[in-house]
Amino acid sequence: MSKTIAAIATPFGTGAIGVIRLSGDNSLKIASQVFSTKKLDNFCNATPNFMYFGTINCEKFSDECLAVYFKAPHSFTGEDVVEFQCHGGIRLIEEVLNILLKNGATLADKGEFTKRAFLNGKYSLSQAEGIIEMINSENIAALNAGYRQLSGSLNNKVLKIENDILDVTASLEASLDYPEELEEEVRENLPIQLDNIKNQISILLDTAKLGRIVKNGINVAIIGMPNIGKSSLLNAILGKDRAIVTDIAGTTRDTLEERVERNGIFINFIDTAGIRQTCDTVEKIGVDKAKQSAKNADIIVMMLNANKTISHEEKALLDEFTDKPIIKVYNKMDLGVLDTNNDGIAISAKTGENVELILNKICDNFVTCKIDSSGDIITNIRHTQALLNTYEFINNACQDTENTPSECILIDLKSSYLELGTITGNTASEDIIDTIFSKFCLGK
Repeated sequence: MSKTIAAIATPFGTGAIGVIRLSGDNSLKIASQVFSTKKLDNFCNATPNFMYFGTINCEKFSDECLAVYFKAPHSFTGEDVVEFQCHGGIRLIEEVLNILLKNGATLADKGEFTKRAFLNGKYSLSQAEGIIEMINSENIAALNAGYRQLSGSLNNKVLKIENDILDVTASLEASLDYPEELEEEVRENLPIQLDNIKNQISILLDTAKLGRIVKNGINVAIIGMPNIGKSSLLNAILGKDRAIVTDIAGTTRDTLEERVERNGIFINFIDTAGIRQTCDTVEKIGVDKAKQSAKNADIIVMMLNANKTISHEEKALLDEFTDKPIIKVYNKMDLGVLDTNNDGIAISAKTGENVELILNKICDNFVTCKIDSSGDIITNIRHTQALLNTYEFINNACQDTENTPSECILIDLKSSYLELGTITGNTASEDIIDTIFSKFCLGK
């Protein structure tokens, strides 16, 4: 790449430090035109990976700052890179960027530094996407998943599948050239090899649902009859009065969503309207929304009365959601608990007693046992779709391998290889690459 790019690498706004970076063949030359230090006669003689204290001259003013030079290929982009650490004033760092542009640098596009790192072989495409996954992470589990992706673990697994596909492809093509010597052996081993590839893809795809939970959290709908304490439970979980609580049945008319972080995972609680037969038009809409929230949830918290037997209406409501994990929560334990109400968690939303057990139950039964932060989890929708497409091609290739011509199987194998390559970057089109890096911020 001929042009040397420059951009502000820290968020826009006033701060203690502002970082401006250069990348390209002329980085050191451009930096030496504006930066001076008592340690060197000329910054062009800078020692790589050594930080220098000096002065940057922006014509209208000067600033004391730090500068460091990273020599290609041992830099983030794989090119010569210079970074300045200046005082973090908004106008100040803008003027530093302007003086670099005036001395020959070109303003970087979004994600152009990381894009150059990818094009120079420093990262695979999935690793580069791991960087933005970490930047955009809002909880610890998402950070761990992003780091695993950045470290290349996912890329290595996809490369392994790619290589297995290439091995089968090469064997089939060789059998077409030498049918008498190779065809029988190759065709005999084909079903086992294809099944192995399909299983590897399935293992990765099985993590996609968990990937959604890692990024967005687990959705928990709180449902039950009116005045059972649903809103009080939400307030107790949050530790603040977020939902309106009264003695009037039907106070909650709409859904209310709030989230808490537990064991590194977001738990998204959805407080819903009390479910009952009603002639009130507005309340009926709330009841319908409550049932829809329950249908869309990952887990249902069913609120019941600790000192009363379960009613026919409550049993009917439980029967509506037998396909969902349900945690029975018996509220108002401060008023007593019936011996028969022992198949759930007894709490007092009013006093907060045992509310913590609900969070523990969700994490123990749904999160902790399924999400291993040391393993690979597919959190990227693009990766999921590419794996689904690959699985379909391999599945087609597996159909009746005994009678299907090798030429037809090869078509599916080559298609599957092209799909997987969009994850690693080996076969990704320029449009895909540009779209991915356009999601990065300036300076990254």
